[in-house]
Amino acid sequence: MIKNLMLYGGIGPVEFYVFVAGANVSNSYFYEEDLSSIRFFSKGNELTISPDGVRYKGIGGSFCPYMFGVEKPFKDLIRKEVLNRLVVFGAFLDRGERLIFTNDISGSESFQRLFLFGHAVKNYYFFISSDERAEPRKRQRQILSCLGKFLKRTDMTTDDRDMELLDGLVKELNEPRSTVFVFKLVHRENREFYEAFEGSYSRQRRLTLQDEALLDGIAKRYNIDSYQQERMKIDGMYRHPENRGIVDEYRDILLDIARKDTIQQSELARLHRLRTLSIRNNIPGILFDTLDDLLLKNRDIQTVEEAEYLKESRAILENLFFKDPSLKRHIINEDIAKLVRAKHLAHLKGDKGFERILLDTGRACDEFARLNNDFTIFEEFSSIITYFDRYDNVYAALSRIAFVEEMGLTEDLLRSLIGNKREFDALDANLFGDIFIKDLLANKYITSFGKKKIRALSEGIEGVIEGDASLKDVIRNLLRIADEERIYKYIRTALKERMREFYTPADMKEGIGKVCEEIRDELIERGIAGEVPDRLFRRVLLDLKTESYYLNNILPMIIQKGDMDLREDFLENSGLDRFYVEDLEREYLIDRGLDSVSVQSIREVRGLPDIGGGERIRTAA
Repeated sequence: MIKNLMLYGGIGPVEFYVFVAGANVSNSYFYEEDLSSIRFFSKGNELTISPDGVRYKGIGGSFCPYMFGVEKPFKDLIRKEVLNRLVVFGAFLDRGERLIFTNDISGSESFQRLFLFGHAVKNYYFFISSDERAEPRKRQRQILSCLGKFLKRTDMTTDDRDMELLDGLVKELNEPRSTVFVFKLVHRENREFYEAFEGSYSRQRRLTLQDEALLDGIAKRYNIDSYQQERMKIDGMYRHPENRGIVDEYRDILLDIARKDTIQQSELARLHRLRTLSIRNNIPGILFDTLDDLLLKNRDIQTVEEAEYLKESRAILENLFFKDPSLKRHIINEDIAKLVRAKHLAHLKGDKGFERILLDTGRACDEFARLNNDFTIFEEFSSIITYFDRYDNVYAALSRIAFVEEMGLTEDLLRSLIGNKREFDALDANLFGDIFIKDLLANKYITSFGKKKIRALSEGIEGVIEGDASLKDVIRNLLRIADEERIYKYIRTALKERMREFYTPADMKEGIGKVCEEIRDELIERGIAGEVPDRLFRRVLLDLKTESYYLNNILPMIIQKGDMDLREDFLENSGLDRFYVEDLEREYLIDRGLDSVSVQSIREVRGLPDIGGGERIRTAA
């Protein structure tokens, strides 16, 4: 007996797949086609695919995977297990968010709307063929109760496990005498763009100029609009496995915030920590900005009390623009410098209050200009916004140089940084150094090499301005530091791995020189380094000894006593990078069956077993 059928075809911009399973598959399945369309029908259900779109009528609906960043009902947004958008024919939500079923179970959708408001690449329709004589709205309610949870939560749509999806629908429906029809529509042109982006982005989590040219060529060839391109890019970036975990954690914190009226400082600290992680891991900031817009949109989230720097910012903008606009007072450089510092402080705190002040100011400027036909105040406000754009550009560039191995530093970028520094210096001679250089160097998560790069960049920019250095000199110096960082990491990984083979201190003392020479030869043979300074080997050995001492002596004491001050003191004075130490701590806890415990939360953990330094770690480090 035939248990299921699959058909494949193409029409207009789409490829279609038809999957059928259930009772009397071969007898209850019919289709007819002509030059312009193909119609599938069975017992009062039908779906017609034409070059422009689809027409449908029957018991069933449509579904598709949610793309990252698209608008979705808040009930779906707050449930992490909801993965798919589901529409039931003839059903709609009333103003009270109640689902209303009707007998109007027919309609149509153009491909343009389907792939714009649904998934950009693939969308599904389904209908249920049976001998049921119930009123359509009652039957639809019954179908939703059987299949709704499964269709909303299954990951088979994302993974293209279509036959499993069909089997799952048959099982969940549990109607032996009914037949399930699933229609999958794939947009060929959007799929080509999406897959090209995924392939390009997955290699280094960024696009080269060649990648950009390839995608631009596909978009122009098929006339894919910029909004659709952006949707696919954001979704592709989110689904990269190294991005998704951090972005999902950020989303969960925002969901907690969105359910209440106040934001705790601990929540802001966690959000800031994740933003810092995103820079280190080269995760695009647009993924976090998209979540901010979705989850905090139109929500009056108030902090417990407005900070002084926000009050000062509001006073500057309101007094100069709105309290007495006839005076036409202008914002002086000192005021603009205060606003830039306020923006910087708001950025560090993850405080949206500053942005709300700017939005309020912009609306008031717009209203003033409209009522008085006077755009001078609006133009003055726009000139202030220019400094905030400069701030964003400089902060992004310096953060990448500090935290990312692939700095992407060019002469054009360096010229831009120098030009922006001159503009900030004109406001306040200390502004650039205070908000960019000092704060970056004080960041707990910047590595020692990151600090060296920022110091070298700061000194280099000053040298170029003074005429004592060229752009090429600065770039050459930064690339030297980046090469040294790469060599250091290689030596540390190789040396740590090989030191696992030493079983006694005598073995290690005798063999360490030989191992270092072997690593030096590897670096030269592989073209990673022309020559390797002895000081790098000495530094790696010292760091490994420090790491070993921490894991075998200090960390067990921290865990037993809950002494976070001891931990912080070590992190401040050991010379080891905080990110690296946190990875070591996590591995340490997992090895001892404490993977659900973080070192930061150790104060709250009671009754831990006696934990000492492990033999595996001692011999490894």
